[in-house]
Amino acid sequence: MADHYGDLPGALAYHEARGNAAWSAAGVTDAQRTAALVRASSALDGIYGDRFAGRKTGGRSQALAWPRTGAYDHCASEDIPSDEIPQEVVNAAYEIALAELLQPGSSSPAVTPGRLVKRQKVDTIEREFFGPSDGVPGAADAMRPVLMAVEDALRCVLSRAGGASVDLLRV
Repeated sequence: MADHYGDLPGALAYHEARGNAAWSAAGVTDAQRTAALVRASSALDGIYGDRFAGRKTGGRSQALAWPRTGAYDHCASEDIPSDEIPQEVVNAAYEIALAELLQPGSSSPAVTPGRLVKRQKVDTIEREFFGPSDGVPGAADAMRPVLMAVEDALRCVLSRAGGASVDLLRV
């Protein structure tokens, strides 16, 4: 049973085409690359799994979120075959795998959810906090790193209903 998306030759071609020399750097072993792909695939499913349409074709015994039945490609306006792992998902795994190769564990950091500063006053020092006990959901999820290359790669295969969005502020 597969424990990661893509394969080493595909990852090498992907990263070489993008000039990501760290993937094939001297001293990096195939075992390290494979471990990075495994961690990346796990993180990918953990972060985006609830936004993938449909359900696993192999049911609960299937280790990864893909392949799926009932999945849809919004960009091509067509169903994704139930025996297919979309290239977008594989490419997203390759992107996360590079981050994992450079810094193992970076895609699923250990965090201690706590209270966040809501307001801070400097003169006569005043701070106001908020957190999960105040009804703020997903504080830990908000601390996960967001790789925009992954967001871009997955945009066509993520469910449109109820998906999270990222607001960017340009200064």
